[in-house]
Amino acid sequence: MDFLRLLLPAGAGAAVLVLAPAATRGWVTASLAAVAGVAGWIATRHRAREVRLADWVRGVRGGERVPAPLATGEPDALDRISSDFGSLVEEFLREGAGLREERDRLEAVLGAMVEGVLVIDANGTILRANDRAREIFEVAPDDTLVGRRLGDVSRDPELGAFVRESSASAGRASRELEVRGAIHRFLRVNSGPTVDGRFRVLVFHDVTDTRRLERVRTDFVANVSHELRTPLTAIKGFAETLASSGFQDRESAARYVGIIDRHAGRLGRLIDDLLVLSDLELGRGPLSIEDLRLADAVRDAAELLAEPARRGGVAVELAVPDVLRVACDPDRLAQVLSNLLDNAIKYAPGGHVRLAAKVSGDGTMVELAVSDDGCGIPAEDLPRIAERFYRVDKARGREFGGTGLGLSIVKHIVQSHGGQLSIESRLGGGTTVRVALPRATESRGSDMA
Repeated sequence: MDFLRLLLPAGAGAAVLVLAPAATRGWVTASLAAVAGVAGWIATRHRAREVRLADWVRGVRGGERVPAPLATGEPDALDRISSDFGSLVEEFLREGAGLREERDRLEAVLGAMVEGVLVIDANGTILRANDRAREIFEVAPDDTLVGRRLGDVSRDPELGAFVRESSASAGRASRELEVRGAIHRFLRVNSGPTVDGRFRVLVFHDVTDTRRLERVRTDFVANVSHELRTPLTAIKGFAETLASSGFQDRESAARYVGIIDRHAGRLGRLIDDLLVLSDLELGRGPLSIEDLRLADAVRDAAELLAEPARRGGVAVELAVPDVLRVACDPDRLAQVLSNLLDNAIKYAPGGHVRLAAKVSGDGTMVELAVSDDGCGIPAEDLPRIAERFYRVDKARGREFGGTGLGLSIVKHIVQSHGGQLSIESRLGGGTTVRVALPRATESRGSDMA
């Protein structure tokens, strides 16, 4: 009857029954009853479909990859729509999963790259950045580059000019830049547009270590050439003088021979130090670790340098407890001690040198300190003082006959033993060189500290 109310005006069914002849009332009543039954069935089916449709929508929202069909009988238009829509949702979810996989792969690739990568828009705003880019631009790990302007991240004028020039062109560009910041870097920067041309990709390759090694190599060749040329020139010159004079003046000839011998010795020391340093840097010649009494090694080194100390008027004080023992290669330890004492004696003429040793706070290392009251080292030279051939005062260093490799050798020997080297100095206030070497296991139960 609800269905009839939808089809007929109010009261129309009653009017038909009243106005119809008696013969037809039964037929009409039966027909209306049949129509009412059909209408009820249709209404029930639609209500069931509405319920299933609501359930189906909830399933889609809940993430079901294949929503249940709306009907189980013969498909009608609504069933076909639901089936098509279900296929569309399935395809959408499948493409979404593929995009997520592509994004994860991209993030993994960017994260593993040694180059820094930035994607910027036309205004210079950073849209994407990997971890290496954050390191290059010295951004904290918990901070982000995304959303910031590149000009605010780096104020370097060369980088800004390159980005503007490359963005103005449609092609690719590459340039090596010297970027100055808290860390001085050399960067090879490549710039190119994305496929649609809307954004710009910047790839930063840090070549700082390469440029530093090239500089070290260039300096090394120049220094070695100079150090070799000076004694060779002297040897050749005095040898020619001897040859031309025919040894007629025996006193002068003896003096010339002495000069030749001194410069030949300088050449020999330079070659020996170069070979030692090469072996240390390349890891050739494994260490022969022994349990050594430190005081004995210190006294041996001091005795070898007793004559240079006497000539220079230097008082050498040794303060090393007899119980201290170290686990070191004896030859390498001798080189460390002789180089440190030799440097201190050379640069503190007429002064005082003290070598002291003690056990470190954690008891695993022995700390040696060689102090002098010499001229000291300027603060700006301290970071480079252990570099090969580096001298604060080059003229004075050559006057003392050093090769400029002593501290570099000490540093490599100490590091090869798992120790550390540190230098403290003040201009006009002397210098203290400290090295930490591994303490021998047998001596760790000693009460001496």
